[in-house]
Amino acid sequence: MFMQRLITSLILIPIVLLTIFYAPAWVLGGLVLLVVLVAATECWQLIPTEYPLARIGFVVALFLCLGLCYMVFPYWQTWGLILWLFIYVAICTFPSSQRYWGHPGIVATLCLIVIPLFVLSLVQIYYMPQGKSLLVYLLFLIWAADVGAYLAGKQWGKHKLIPQVSPGKSWEGIAGGFSLALLVAFIGYVYYTPYSAVIWFGIAMVTVVVSIFGDLFVSILKRRCHLKDTGAIIPGHGGILDRLDSLIAALPVFYFGLTYIPLGV
Repeated sequence: MFMQRLITSLILIPIVLLTIFYAPAWVLGGLVLLVVLVAATECWQLIPTEYPLARIGFVVALFLCLGLCYMVFPYWQTWGLILWLFIYVAICTFPSSQRYWGHPGIVATLCLIVIPLFVLSLVQIYYMPQGKSLLVYLLFLIWAADVGAYLAGKQWGKHKLIPQVSPGKSWEGIAGGFSLALLVAFIGYVYYTPYSAVIWFGIAMVTVVVSIFGDLFVSILKRRCHLKDTGAIIPGHGGILDRLDSLIAALPVFYFGLTYIPLGV
């Protein structure tokens, strides 16, 4: 499994980087919309819904929410970040918290809020000064946290993080993920030379923490529906949501940090 994941990553990472830096904006936009479409079909299993009209309605609603998020992004961002605080509480109190949020309508609403927020935050960063390189920095930050956690957890993981949500995650893995993410943050600090090291590393670490809860959020949705993966479109990695779970949470927080906390980048 690890070798399959590694091979897939070695193929996909150069494609992602080349697309961000060299593809026309409309190509990247088209790929993002395709990813949203696939993510919408994977949400069907997490809600879950088997009715064809409900599935089509959800896809239509998701694209309508994308447009609405674009028009009122500052407000959507504020409420979206507040929503992530409630999701944090739901994760920490799972499975008892299912009594309050574990209904198809509520799960569908959560997806309709957080996915457009993720997409529009990505677009906002892309068009910032140095936006393309900042996106790549964020990707490597999250990938480093993911890889570090996986390797450290496999080697030393004994103390479980939240076993009722994700039995495979350990505190030792989290420490490994933070260590590798700090290395990426340090490389980013040398490259961008922001005026405040404290703020730069603070945003990096908060982003990594939030990315972990993004992963756990999709995990509780899968556990609720007795799913191992949201799909099988990416060999060794599962579905689109399995790969984007950390970024869906981290990207809006990272954009908030870049926008509202002066870095001098």
